[in-house]
Amino acid sequence: MDGENEVQMHEALASILSRNLEQPREESEVANNIGQQLLHMELTSAPLSIRRRIRDVVATLRPTRILEVGSGIGHLSAWLLDLWDRQEQPPESYELVESGSRFSVILKRLLQRYDATEWARVTVGRFEQLAAESQAWQAAASTAATETAAASLGSSPLQVPADLIIIDVGESVQSACIEAALPLLSKVGVLLTIEPEVPTGEVDEDDVAALAQLVSFQAWIDLIRELSNSHHLAFQPLTGGTLVAVSGR
Repeated sequence: MDGENEVQMHEALASILSRNLEQPREESEVANNIGQQLLHMELTSAPLSIRRRIRDVVATLRPTRILEVGSGIGHLSAWLLDLWDRQEQPPESYELVESGSRFSVILKRLLQRYDATEWARVTVGRFEQLAAESQAWQAAASTAATETAAASLGSSPLQVPADLIIIDVGESVQSACIEAALPLLSKVGVLLTIEPEVPTGEVDEDDVAALAQLVSFQAWIDLIRELSNSHHLAFQPLTGGTLVAVSGR
């Protein structure tokens, strides 16, 4: 790809992260209630500005298949479901992936609240393993000689390839999950994630949490350096964090 096309692709990806002026800024009642529930459970989610902007990206892109990895109790999910409820044009599939079953009942109830169970589902499992199994399934299905042979493979663990993958899993496994997710993107697919917080100050050698954060952040830096040579990257600073988009070249 020549330099001019490279610049155009980068600008196109950056424009995707822009605010969608057709979308409301206020939070829906369902999302607000989930936010209150998070406070009671002493849990956190992505900042409001980032949840709103991800919703804007989805409204702009209109992806057919979406994977949300690290759904928690559905704070961001409620923003997306509210969007599709207003548009009355749901995607083909929307999959909420959680590593454990702790929140699966809450997420399933959220899908029922929006009558989304026919095209959305909750999948429980370690994402890196699910992604590897899905990639292997894709490879086997693509080389199957007949439709019967393909059908014998069963269904993929994840609904892929995906047009949009959202990664919000915490810093410790973020880089590993991104690497696992990229092969699952469609040709026009985009991955969204939040840039981890930059470690500051001196770290005591006995501070396990701070040392782990340093290791995670270095893994992020290494990943971004690698992706800058193989993918298109765009960064959108927002209140409370920076939204990052990745797409293939």
